[in-house]
Amino acid sequence: MNKKEIGKRIKAIRMRLGENQTQFGERFSPPIGKGGVSRWESGDTKPNAKRLEKIAELGGVSVEYLINGEHLNTKETIKLIEKVRNYNAIKELKLSEEDKKQVNAIRLEGAILVNDAIEKTRRKNIELLNRAKKIIEKEPLNAAELGIYNGFISLFELLRNYGSPDQQINFESVIISMWQIANGNMEYNKDDILPNVDKLLSSFPIKKDDSDESK
Repeated sequence: MNKKEIGKRIKAIRMRLGENQTQFGERFSPPIGKGGVSRWESGDTKPNAKRLEKIAELGGVSVEYLINGEHLNTKETIKLIEKVRNYNAIKELKLSEEDKKQVNAIRLEGAILVNDAIEKTRRKNIELLNRAKKIIEKEPLNAAELGIYNGFISLFELLRNYGSPDQQINFESVIISMWQIANGNMEYNKDDILPNVDKLLSSFPIKKDDSDESK
């Protein structure tokens, strides 16, 4: 029994419900505090049998999956997905209870893979930021470099605090493309790149709340 893997599945169920740790903890009787849910998700502790049953019920999965994960092979998974075809099949009760639990388990496993990838990317980006900080501390920026750095950070903060999801996605796409081209990992193709640049720039200026303007 791997408590960390159980924790990942618990977190995936909570996130699928769209709840924070406090809200999720309130589903239990007696309620579980935010710290308790956090310890479950990190794998420091494991819910007792009664709470595992409740969590499995909330996720629409079996307790067996919650503890041991999904063990369908590729052929079985494809067969089940073909049987389901779309989410309405579950709603219309065309599947057995066992099939529905397996479908939910497969979806949760997909969510866990995405969460793991996001966390890995986050850690990598933090490492890059720390490395950049050390380089700047060792070799202070000149006036021109400082202007570029401040301009980029100011734009980033503006988009982060006030930009729309589309603006943030377009900004990320443009920056990643520039980085890949500069490193020689991608060939410049204006037909691919310029539409994203135009879409981003034509969406400016970024709109702020009136309350923010007055500060």
